[in-house]
Amino acid sequence: MRVFVAVDPGAELLAKVGELLREISPRAPSAKWVEPAGLHITLAFMGEIGEERLPLVIAAAGSVAAFHRPLTLRIEKGGAFGTRRRPRVLWLGVGGAVGALTAIHRDLEQTLSLSTGYVPEDRPFEPHLTLARSRDPRGDPALDACAQAIGNVDFGETRVEEIVVYQSEMTPKGARYTALARVPLEG
Repeated sequence: MRVFVAVDPGAELLAKVGELLREISPRAPSAKWVEPAGLHITLAFMGEIGEERLPLVIAAAGSVAAFHRPLTLRIEKGGAFGTRRRPRVLWLGVGGAVGALTAIHRDLEQTLSLSTGYVPEDRPFEPHLTLARSRDPRGDPALDACAQAIGNVDFGETRVEEIVVYQSEMTPKGARYTALARVPLEG
């Protein structure tokens, strides 16, 4: 099973982002657009794991959540990963209590590493909401126009009160995410 650990923005914020997606997605019709209900901020991507390791992942999320309090994030300022001429990923940035979110990410990676052998990514943590991905591995020039259009958006604040362990299943229509466990931030 393919597993990742994330935090979710609130339903009100997702509705606002959904309006944005309906507005800008026609500008890049060949991109894979994320459904608003599937938007999340990834803390750790485990990839393929055996079902026997799932309880260890859930336990790690729970032990980290026990030491961290709920936090408020701000969803703002969009952009793209990849080159400007051929972006690969369109995203919305995260502001607000990013230091607290980064601490959760760091503690989660360390706990997962010790309990499951998880190997943390070799790049800095850049919390974001992925809106769309290029179907072409070289990127999609149309996503640049979308990135320009969302460069200064501000969706306001959202409260994060739990860590979620998800299963990701690839389908012909894109990834489908199923929450396997939700653990409240209680610190």
